[in-house]
Amino acid sequence: MKTTIILPTYNEKENIEDFLNALLAEIKNIEGFDINILVVDDYSPDGTAEIVKKTAQKNSRVNLLLNNTRGLGRAYIAGFKYAMENFSPDILIEMDSDFSHDIKKVKELLNGTKGADFVIGSRYIKGGSIPDNWALIRKLNSRWGNIFARLIAGLYNVKDCTSGFRAIKTDILKKINLDRLRANGYSFQMNILFECVQNGAKTVEIPIDFKDRTKGKSKLGINDILEFILNSIILRLKLIFPSL
Repeated sequence: MKTTIILPTYNEKENIEDFLNALLAEIKNIEGFDINILVVDDYSPDGTAEIVKKTAQKNSRVNLLLNNTRGLGRAYIAGFKYAMENFSPDILIEMDSDFSHDIKKVKELLNGTKGADFVIGSRYIKGGSIPDNWALIRKLNSRWGNIFARLIAGLYNVKDCTSGFRAIKTDILKKINLDRLRANGYSFQMNILFECVQNGAKTVEIPIDFKDRTKGKSKLGINDILEFILNSIILRLKLIFPSL
């Protein structure tokens, strides 16, 4: 099956070359899937895009999309639309490019799509984990943010609503008006899951050990948290008033 891995980037020059090389080496060993990579870069001032261009010249599986709207959600929406228009994939994979997601789990995500429409790399099911060295405030933010999403947005059957490592069948995505998603930042993960579930997506979770980045800086900020809370409430209202 044709698959595109979407990698949103902003100031990832310290990680991107090594990550792409490692990912390319891994996908060569995955049988039954024709996989390419789309890096969606938000015009990183550190030169991330130039590194991607050099890698793309050496390997035709790597592609670059320069995105002129900042934010994780906007980057994914641009990447989804570009991939579906230009590569006609059966499956799209979301993934971070800082080694926080285990490259070797890509195969398991893809195999999960044989019985589901939306496969989530989950930190909060048996066998999954978050880093032990996270500060208490970050652990609480992650766990309670996820619980908040489940209870307020009505995603009761999913243990990890905010994971950024997932495989989604494009047949489900084509039922969604991506331009109407109210998510610029990290709340995109919850919003797209909500829309897919509302459109009948069968979900499944596989355990992952989430690793903290060792290079570069996290992009999560207070505006992302506020948007997340607001969008959780909006999704609850959509459950009550579907015409919203």
